[in-house]
Amino acid sequence: MNHTPMSYIRQRSYNTLLMWSRLLSCRSESISRGEEVMKILLVTYWGLTNMGGIWTYMKQLADKLSEQGHSVTLMGSHVENNTLYLLGQNASFDKKAFYTLLLPHLDITLFPHLHLEHGIFSFELGRYVFEGGAAVLGLENYDVIHAQDPIASYALRRIMRRPVPLVSSVHGALSREAYYEYKGLEPELTREEYERRPIWRYFRRMEALAARSADLIMVSSNWIGQLTQELGVSRERIHTLPYGVNLEQYAARAAKPSPLKIGGGTKVIMYAGRLEYIKGVHVLIEALGMLQKHRSDWTCVVAGIGSLLEELREQARQLGILEHIRFAGKLDNIPAALSEADIYVQPSLQDTQPFSVTEAQLAGIAPIVAGTSGMPEMVRHGETGWIVPPGDAARLAGLLEQLLDNEELRVRTGFQAREWAQRSRSLDVMAAGTLNVYRKAISMRESVQSPAVRSTLGAEPAAGPVPGAFHPADVLNAMYPGIPLAASMRARLPQDYSIPDPLTVLTDPK
Repeated sequence: MNHTPMSYIRQRSYNTLLMWSRLLSCRSESISRGEEVMKILLVTYWGLTNMGGIWTYMKQLADKLSEQGHSVTLMGSHVENNTLYLLGQNASFDKKAFYTLLLPHLDITLFPHLHLEHGIFSFELGRYVFEGGAAVLGLENYDVIHAQDPIASYALRRIMRRPVPLVSSVHGALSREAYYEYKGLEPELTREEYERRPIWRYFRRMEALAARSADLIMVSSNWIGQLTQELGVSRERIHTLPYGVNLEQYAARAAKPSPLKIGGGTKVIMYAGRLEYIKGVHVLIEALGMLQKHRSDWTCVVAGIGSLLEELREQARQLGILEHIRFAGKLDNIPAALSEADIYVQPSLQDTQPFSVTEAQLAGIAPIVAGTSGMPEMVRHGETGWIVPPGDAARLAGLLEQLLDNEELRVRTGFQAREWAQRSRSLDVMAAGTLNVYRKAISMRESVQSPAVRSTLGAEPAAGPVPGAFHPADVLNAMYPGIPLAASMRARLPQDYSIPDPLTVLTDPK
């Protein structure tokens, strides 16, 4: 691989990144100087530090807001020890123990609606455990809470005794993503068949409840903003703010030695992300099989881990290209690894705004993205990247061959991609915009005076309890009289809180 022209351009890019980051840092400091310090809680229902793009978003945002003097706490699940916890604090909740306590009380004979599908029962029980844990860990001492997924957004609003301002980021489309998860297991499943299942109606219900629960909603793309509006959310409650990257940290990491050592004088094609069906890596490998019929002067690096690793290896072996694909596992420094790449591909079947696409642009590589979801908003076709139809391996193979043949085109578009990303994808701009949303959410809650005003905040109409529903404090006291956890839940959960949740009962027979 000839690194000479690209190495020169990328070295210049690191210097430019440092310049941009310093300028924007000064701007960010001037924005926050003199502003009131906030106590902020960032929350996710999912595993906190193993979430890919969402974890990157939370960590970068927390670091930047902390630098500006705000107090930021992160809450999420610890997958290995099955707890809900506050990152960096000695505060956790044993999810497994509470799960075991609740499980016998959610029998199919009492609550058949929970057992329409295993996925519904799993998510509902998991949410009740999350709600109990979040209540015990406490929500009252924050100026604003920022939820990172629909389950957390709705769950937190449901357990609040005092209506803390709640901002919700919509990072994806839960019901649509679930389709690809099921299709990965059932290749013949059509979207029409999936949408006839109770699990689809359940996820749609959760998305709607979450959207109504938040005071304000943040989205990273117009695509996800439109989907959110379709849930009945007014446009003024939605704020579009693309993801940002810490330019100074990116430049410092990119300047380190690459974790990859690619020899042999071949061009390098790269993908970085989870190895799951929704990410479309199987489409990339199919395209590489077609490319191999015309040329073999390339290597593809697949960086990431996931459930489809062995299936993807087998696909590559059957296509006779396994020796050309390097499954690199999880790489801790993608910016440095990108210094080895000539082409970056994001073949996702659905993706909102992948950080890896921005990282490729900052490395001076104009990425190829699938023309679906929010990804087309990240590139201008032929100028800062390329767009191919999702799932179209033949079109992807043809574009790869074209780019392998044309270094001048790769260098020119890569330069334009980097310039665009530096202007448009700064973490400082994202953090400043996020703080503005927080302030607006706080002022909205402070100005609530009447039911008419409260209704504009998306409040969900009350529903009567499900027959046989219970407050967890009562169950705990009956099983273990005087247990401190029962007293804590009685004090921290609303008095009318109940399990099961009446608002997630699926009554539509279709």
